[in-house]
Amino acid sequence: MKKRRNTSLVLAGLFTLLLASNVALAEKVESSEVRLDQVQEYATQYIENEYPFAKDQFVLVDYQENTFVKPHFYYIRYLRAIDGIRYPGNYINLDIDTSGKVINKQIMWDKNVQLPESEPVISVEEARAKFAEHLAPTFTRVFPDKLNRGQTKTGIYQYALLSDNWRVDAVTGKVDGSGSMNQPAQEQKTKLPATYKEVVQPVDSEEKALKRATELAVIPTNAQYPLIYQVVDGFNYNLSGPFWQVIWRKPMGTYYCSSSAEIQQSTGDLTSFFNECSLEGKHRIGEEEAKQKTADYLRKSLPQAASALTLYSIHESSVTLPSRMGESTYSLTYTANLSGVYFGYVTISIDIQSGEVTEVNNSLYGTLPADIPQFDEPKLKSMLMKAYDVIPAYYTPPLNLVNKTEDGIIQTNPVTITGDPVKPVLVYTLVRKANYNYYILDAKDAVWRHFSTGEAVTEDQIESRK
Repeated sequence: MKKRRNTSLVLAGLFTLLLASNVALAEKVESSEVRLDQVQEYATQYIENEYPFAKDQFVLVDYQENTFVKPHFYYIRYLRAIDGIRYPGNYINLDIDTSGKVINKQIMWDKNVQLPESEPVISVEEARAKFAEHLAPTFTRVFPDKLNRGQTKTGIYQYALLSDNWRVDAVTGKVDGSGSMNQPAQEQKTKLPATYKEVVQPVDSEEKALKRATELAVIPTNAQYPLIYQVVDGFNYNLSGPFWQVIWRKPMGTYYCSSSAEIQQSTGDLTSFFNECSLEGKHRIGEEEAKQKTADYLRKSLPQAASALTLYSIHESSVTLPSRMGESTYSLTYTANLSGVYFGYVTISIDIQSGEVTEVNNSLYGTLPADIPQFDEPKLKSMLMKAYDVIPAYYTPPLNLVNKTEDGIIQTNPVTITGDPVKPVLVYTLVRKANYNYYILDAKDAVWRHFSTGEAVTEDQIESRK
């Protein structure tokens, strides 16, 4: 005869097993990491809890895993859409760690949006025709990674929009385009002067590098003997190495201030210069003298490119370096244009009190060529337009989100939610097709190429890829 078990003991045992299994399951869930394909679910729950007014009005733009920093995290980007029409002025960007916690956020949202009552008069086809007529794409030069390594960087002439902030008003048909840095100078259609083809002596030794750097740099008083060494990759990836770097250091109590110059070995051109040491005043200069001094400096530091540079902008700013706190500089930007091709820019800072150049950033797109090919621009524009969709969107002028904190540090407010009425207008915008994101339009050969490998690909191949 079997012995009957006590019912209460059996239930207690089952409850204990169930509790233990739940604890083990909870520990397993807590210890498991969020996968990339789960990030959207976590982001959606966060937005609906924290910002319920945004529910059903955001569309996914991008989500990826950031592996450049540790610990790794995911970032996910949303754009606002009202009844299927995009509202580019509003967005939600979230960074989510592998536990599912939001560790960083950027939000811009208008709570009170008063949509326009007028219906669009311009059709999508008409808007596309206006874009094709008024767009001003630019010829630039790019350097696919696998084609431009070491000392040879030939580059590819690219036909592209430097800015995609072009709009066609859906009611009036007016075309508005966001200006780009090259437009003022491009009208000149600058031709290369004959003197451009003169040979520039290479800087092939430490002695020559020191001599060249001394001609261009501000050497601090009582500075130590400079450090001189070579590097293959310089501050501007588009320029061919190797480079010489010359650094003067000046003791200042328990630390040093420095003045450093980088010289391209093959040309002797200055690619970068920065001085953080204080300067002795000579006489205060005005804007006109700053323009003249920087123009003279460019002819000395970039003899091959100087004739192609045109002043784009000048503004006054205050120095925030501790060693030069309170000083003021003029910052001048010069753009490089040759025969309608935009080759980048050079920025120069010049100290107002002393008239000394204190900073140079050479951001040219490679060494300027002696000859520029002819381009079939109508064909290129037709090809480029195929890479874009024309879609309706709401537009409002962007807000200035820069704020000053109490300690004087300037930073952007990560969360801006406005309650005041906002009246957007309905426009058509250009959105680059996802299939074309990894391709550049070769202006010389009129073919699409992969941005990294330079491999040619047909439009049919691009369109067929998912």
